Amino acid sequence: MGNRHKKAMVYVKTHIDYNNFDLDRFGKILMSKLEEIYTNCTDIKWFADRMYALWESLPENVQHIEPFQTLCCADDPLSWGEEEETRKIYECILNYYKN
Repeated sequence: MGNRHKKAMVYVKTHIDYNNFDLDRFGKILMSKLEEIYTNCTDIKWFADRMYALWESLPENVQHIEPFQTLCCADDPLSWGEEEETRKIYECILNYYKN
């Protein structure tokens, strides 16, 4: 994750009012942005590495809520050469907030 992204995550972590945090809105916006990146990405391993880093950067209470929780293990099938399965998992995550 680039320095700019790290600074952004530190800012978010230190400025969120968790009593008034709209997790659904956050998730919808985040997933729409990630979907743009995913759609234009030709290297699933590159995408997977960034999604794990993103998961590590999320506040702990958000890390353990779906669909964010799955970001930490969505790339597991890549270990045994199952790119298609990994893509299915990411697409499920990215579509989580769609009606």
